[in-house]
Amino acid sequence: MRKQDEEILGTYFRLEEYQKQRLRFERLLHPEQFKWSGPTPTMSATKKIKLAELEKIGFGESFYRRMADGEKAARKELEDLAENHPLWEYIKPIRGFAKYLAGAFIAAGGDIERPATASAFWKGMGLDVLADGTVPRRTRGDKQTTRRIPAFPHVTRIGEQIRQQMLRQNPCYQELYHRHKADYQARYPERPKMFAHKHGLRIAQKILYAALWEKWRQACGLPAPFPYVFDILKHDSGRRFTIEDFYSKPG
Repeated sequence: MRKQDEEILGTYFRLEEYQKQRLRFERLLHPEQFKWSGPTPTMSATKKIKLAELEKIGFGESFYRRMADGEKAARKELEDLAENHPLWEYIKPIRGFAKYLAGAFIAAGGDIERPATASAFWKGMGLDVLADGTVPRRTRGDKQTTRRIPAFPHVTRIGEQIRQQMLRQNPCYQELYHRHKADYQARYPERPKMFAHKHGLRIAQKILYAALWEKWRQACGLPAPFPYVFDILKHDSGRRFTIEDFYSKPG
């Protein structure tokens, strides 16, 4: 793995751990600051005892503050590293892709020297399909079907963050999502709407990731042969999607 990518991955892991611990103790020590789906929990006698014991072993207010400060510092470090990465000049114009998300994406991508094709990159990012063309998922009652090893947990979490941000803010991503969602519903009208929703998100993300993979490989002086055979990577006109499509409104 390239040194710069290794630093970004390590910083992301540190940020994620700081955030996890900060959230854990924010729930306990400062429930009024935490975003609850219901009423804010009250301080019970049991919780007071738990907090007192945690304080005795160093997990009190000072620990919470240290985690909160560490999270801020790690996030700033991740953003600075992302800004100085060769891929940033291609990510910067993408609406919905800020410095933090750029750093997170690079952390999820890992060693860019390994995936020699876009399809290999998709697999590492948890976006590949099985031999029969279906998405890898557990099948109720079927213990014989071999399923691939899923993507690393942090890769899955980062992918979800990217999907949410791009669907909210990027016009090209929105168009791709709605187009492929509608296509799925037309082909399989009997299937649940959630299947069409996930299909649209998955295809839009695969197109974005393929374009980013290409620029990342090229920025590192690596060959990036593109799979023109994939119809989803082409416009209706036959032109292949590129990263520039995500810079402005399609068309």
